[in-house]
Amino acid sequence: METYSFWADLLHTFRMMSDAVKVLLIYMPGAFILGFAALYLHHLRRHAPPAREQPYTILPPEKPLRYEPIHPSIETLRRLDDYMAEIKVGRDGGG
Repeated sequence: METYSFWADLLHTFRMMSDAVKVLLIYMPGAFILGFAALYLHHLRRHAPPAREQPYTILPPEKPLRYEPIHPSIETLRRLDDYMAEIKVGRDGGG
């Protein structure tokens, strides 16, 4: 008489299942773990005490700037670049 193997019986049962059930058995544990982790993190964030402002903390501005101010040296470099391009065009005779 052969010895009974639980794992062999389980593998045989798995092989006989339809493909849809196999997919569910393979992916559901991972989906359950991700869902549980998301639910737990949501719970932690919801019940966490509100963040306090500490002294000497640099906070972002309340109203964001609509445009980023240009540094004067960048504008100078842009004018110099335009000037050099004009000189090159004049020297090459393409004008």
